[in-house]
Amino acid sequence: MSPLEQLRERVKRREFTLAVVGIGRVGLPLALAFANAGVRTFGVDVNPEYVAKLARKEVPFREAGMEEYIGSSNFTPTVDEKALKESDIVVLTIGTPLTEQMKPDYAQLRAVMEKLVRLDLHGKLIITRSTTGPETMLNFTKPTLEKASGLKAGVDFGLAVCPERILEGKAFEELAGLPEIVGGVDALSSEIAASFFRVLNPEKRILFVSPTAAELAKLFTNVYRYVNFALANEFGLIAEEYGEDAHAVIEALNDGYKRGGVPRPGPAGGPCLSKDGYYLTSNMAFPDFILMAWRLNEEAVPRHMVNAVKKRLKARGKTMHEARVAVLGAAFKAGSDDVRYSPAVRIAELLKAEGAEVRVHDPYVQGTLELAQAADSADAVVLAVNHPEFAGVAAKLPRGSVLVDCWGFIEPAEAKAAGLEYVRFGSGKA
Repeated sequence: MSPLEQLRERVKRREFTLAVVGIGRVGLPLALAFANAGVRTFGVDVNPEYVAKLARKEVPFREAGMEEYIGSSNFTPTVDEKALKESDIVVLTIGTPLTEQMKPDYAQLRAVMEKLVRLDLHGKLIITRSTTGPETMLNFTKPTLEKASGLKAGVDFGLAVCPERILEGKAFEELAGLPEIVGGVDALSSEIAASFFRVLNPEKRILFVSPTAAELAKLFTNVYRYVNFALANEFGLIAEEYGEDAHAVIEALNDGYKRGGVPRPGPAGGPCLSKDGYYLTSNMAFPDFILMAWRLNEEAVPRHMVNAVKKRLKARGKTMHEARVAVLGAAFKAGSDDVRYSPAVRIAELLKAEGAEVRVHDPYVQGTLELAQAADSADAVVLAVNHPEFAGVAAKLPRGSVLVDCWGFIEPAEAKAAGLEYVRFGSGKA
């Protein structure tokens, strides 16, 4: 029996050691889920302060169930590369941001590759779970590991692409329940990866594809949603032009209609949605509407929100340089403390660029002001994130101020009762 075949049997018996490299919002829930399933798990990271915080069982970010999972005795956070040598399966959840030229940046992934090739890869399974462009496994990861180690993927060591598709805030639930896309370089790599993920749920569905198909599936999952959000936002702008409310129209067209499901307009962004289109089309020579979706979601909509504030203040004889504006929300979506690629942050930046005094409040994001401080004497308020905590917020805002609601979160009657001048994105109704 070959070393990889032996690993397959040990994984089935849960007699293996796991290392998750990069223990941020993707890697940490994965590592903790396996640790709580009884697997000896290392969480490897380059930030010693962050690792020390985890060693103290401190929750580093908001994620449902994290408080319970982080206490597992099977989980060891570390900066020591020896953990990779001791592990049978290594999962890479490394950050892959965009460069200033909006191209995929694999610097962190390359650095980890250099560490891996210094190991004896015999009998190990390497799983890439980071976001990568099409054919990264075949043209970069596989040849890099094979050339430096002198070993062959699929024979001496296993290699697979298993893209992450979890929803922030529901990571532990979805790690167990979501079907897993597995793209191994060979059948045995795929089989071991499948057994690995079924540790979390023996009934977990496994979808076997090629490595490139797995990479494409991850990217298009997010791009499809992102383009649909952009289309909803464009409809919001159209509805405003016709003096109608896009929220009411979309509610009507979705009601009881089997082919509905149209999202409502609102700022769209985040660490995955906005960048994955660039990964998908980075090597394409032709124009694409993914770029247009990015311009609409990331530039046009935040600018439209700021222009709405500017227009209403101008009607009152006040310039932006004289205005105090409260921004409610800093995270990229409701219920999250993640500010990466956040449209709310972009709105605040644009308001500051216009000369306004900007105060930000977010119940989840450290370093922001309390609501009363942010809203104190505000000439305008932008509800940039539809956090559930903002229910009833209209009554807590200064009477007479302008409220620009980016989500249609507040009912117009509620804003009127609070004495606010109400502006709803996607609505042209006075």
